[in-house]
Amino acid sequence: MGTIEELGMNLLRACRQNDSTELKILLHQLVETVNTPGDITYLIGPVVKLLPCHNISVKKTAYSVLPRICSLHPDASFLAANTILQDCRDPNPAVKCLAVSTLCSLPPLLQEHAGHALNAALKDGNPRVRQTAVMGCSKVFKHVQHLMFEQGFVDRLYESIRDSDPVVVTSSLLVLDTVLASEGGVVVSRNMAAYLLQRLEDFPDPQLATVLEVLSKYKPQEEEELFKELSMLDPFLVHSSSAAVVVNCVKLFLKLTEEKHPHLKTEIIQRVVTVLKQFLSSGSSRESANHVLDFVLLLTEDIDWLVQFYDSPHLFYPQKYNTDLELALKKLRVLPYICTESNFKEILHTLEEKYCRIPKTCTDSIACVCLISTRMPHFAGSECLNVLIALLDSGDHIACDGVLNRLQDFNLVGFKDDEIRTLIRKVLMKIDLSIKDVPYILPILLGEFGELVDEQSPYVLESLARNFELYDDGMQSLTFTAALKMFLKMPAKCQHIFGEIMEKCLHDMMRNDSEKMLALQQRALKYYQLLKVDVHLVRKMLIAQ
Repeated sequence: MGTIEELGMNLLRACRQNDSTELKILLHQLVETVNTPGDITYLIGPVVKLLPCHNISVKKTAYSVLPRICSLHPDASFLAANTILQDCRDPNPAVKCLAVSTLCSLPPLLQEHAGHALNAALKDGNPRVRQTAVMGCSKVFKHVQHLMFEQGFVDRLYESIRDSDPVVVTSSLLVLDTVLASEGGVVVSRNMAAYLLQRLEDFPDPQLATVLEVLSKYKPQEEEELFKELSMLDPFLVHSSSAAVVVNCVKLFLKLTEEKHPHLKTEIIQRVVTVLKQFLSSGSSRESANHVLDFVLLLTEDIDWLVQFYDSPHLFYPQKYNTDLELALKKLRVLPYICTESNFKEILHTLEEKYCRIPKTCTDSIACVCLISTRMPHFAGSECLNVLIALLDSGDHIACDGVLNRLQDFNLVGFKDDEIRTLIRKVLMKIDLSIKDVPYILPILLGEFGELVDEQSPYVLESLARNFELYDDGMQSLTFTAALKMFLKMPAKCQHIFGEIMEKCLHDMMRNDSEKMLALQQRALKYYQLLKVDVHLVRKMLIAQ
C-alpha cells in the first residue's frame, strides 16, 4: 500500500477516533503532500469524506487543500458539491465562510451553484459571511468573468456599499474597482459620495483610507457641494493615528481644490506637514513611513511641498537598512530633491561617511550623490565630484565598485578640465583592463574627455581594442563610439586604433549574426561611409547625440 493511500486511511481513522495529537500531524502531512508535485489521486476520496467532519481544524484543512486537488482533478469538485452546498447553509458562520470561499474557487461548480449561494451569503446576518461573499465575487470574476454580469453580482456589490459593516463596504468598493477596471473602475455617483461622507467616522483607519481614495473618483458639481465635502473631510486631514488616512485625505483635498481654489494648497501644506514629519520620525511604524515616502516621491517636482522638508534631511537618512532595505532606499531617493545650499554639505558628508560604504545602500547612495550634482548649482557639483573621488581613493572596494558602476549617471558637463582630469586618472588607476567586465564608464570618459589625458588615453583605447571581442554588446558599442570620438579629436594618435576597431566591426565580426552585432556592424559601416565623404558632418552628428 502506497504512502499516500496510508495517509488517507490514517486521516479517516484518526478523525473517527478524534485523536487530536495524531490528527494535527496528519493534517500537516496532508497539506505538504497536496502541495508537492506528484500523483494525489488517492487523496480525493479521503479529503471529500473529511469535509463533513465537525472538527473545525479538520474541516479547515480539508477545505484549504480542496481547490488544489480540484485544479488537478476537476471532477473531484462534483464529489464535494453536496457537502459544500450544505455547509453554505450551516448555522456556524465559520463553516459557512469556508464553504462559500471554496465554492468560489472551484470553476466547475460556479456556473450551476454560485448564484444562489453567493446571493444568500451577501444577505447573511453575519458580517464575516457577507465579507466572505464579497471577496468570493472577486474569485468568481477571476475564474468565470461573465457570471459577474449575467447573474447580477455587480448590482449586488453596489448594494453592499450600503452594508452596515465598514469592512464589507470597503471590500465591495475594491472588488467593484477590479471587476469594472476596463470601464474605469467603480462609478461614484453623487448619492454614493454623500452616503460615504456621512459615514466617514464609522470606518476604522484602514477602511477609511480606502474610502477616501474611492471618493477621489467623484467631482462635486457645485460650490456649495464642494465646500460641504471639504468641511466633512477636514477633521481627517490631520488624523494623526494613520498615515494612510492623512495622505489619502491630502490627495483628495488637493484634487478637489486644484482647479478653482489653488490658493488653498498653501494652507493644506501648512496644516499637514508637521504630521507627515511625525510619520517619518524614527519612532513611527514602517507602514506609516512607507505611505508618506510614496506620497513625497510623487511630489519631487513640486517645490511648494519639498521646501517643507529642507530643514529635516535627517528624516530621510536610512536607519533600518538591515531590516527594511526597501524603505531605506526610498528615503535615499528623496534626498536629492530636498538638497539646498544650506544642507547639501551635511547630506553629502552623511552619504560619504556612512551609506556609500555599506554594501546594501552603497549603489543607491552613490546614485543619490550623482543626482544631487545634477540638481544643484555647480559649486555643489564640485563637492559631489570630490565625494566620488574620495570614495575611489578610500581603498573601500565596495564603495569603489559602486562609483565605477554609477559614474555614468554623473553629468560632467560644465566642470573644470582639472577636475575631470583628476577623476579620469583616478578611474584609470582602479580599472583592470585585462578583464572582460570593464565598467561602461571607461569608454564613456575616453570618448567625452580622452583628450584631457592624452598621454594615457590612446594606450587605454588600444587595450580596449585588443580585448574587443571579449566584451558584451553594450561595451563594444561604447568602445566603438569612444574610438570614433578620440579619432576625431586626436587623429594622429588614434587613427590606427580606430581602424583596428572598425575592422573588427565590419569584417571580423561578420560571422556573428546576432541582432545586436548586426546593428553595430551597420552603425560602423554608416560612419565609415560618412567619414570618407565629410569628417565635419560626423563631428556634428556626434556632438548632437
